[in-house]
Amino acid sequence: MLDNIDLKLKLKIMYILTIVLAGGIGLMMLISPSFTMALFSQPAQDLYIYGVAAAIWTAFGLLAILGLRDPIKYIPILLFQLIYKLIWVFAVFLPNVIVGGVRFDTITSLLVFILFIVGDFLTIPFKDFFGKKPD
Repeated sequence: MLDNIDLKLKLKIMYILTIVLAGGIGLMMLISPSFTMALFSQPAQDLYIYGVAAAIWTAFGLLAILGLRDPIKYIPILLFQLIYKLIWVFAVFLPNVIVGGVRFDTITSLLVFILFIVGDFLTIPFKDFFGKKPD
């Protein structure tokens, strides 16, 4: 019983981080893209593609609110977050580092993504989540 309470607390912490960081930054990006680009020292970007990222991050923040109510049921939100961040690190960040170096804004994104990757790996109960369900 205590393990289940501990797991729910850890999951809730990850949902809160998602609400605050992903949801908050996504909302900032939607409300004022030019301010957000300047704040994070990002170069000018196509506002439609930037808007896609903003909408996705805002959606993660909103969906994570559901995770506060029922942390175990909404684990797929954290799993999806983990997978897309891993894909970004290995398919976008690392190849660009190899080809053209690193920009400051990219390092900031990487550090936030690593925070979530580590947090998700430590929090998501993979064995239980992917284990065989009783009939």
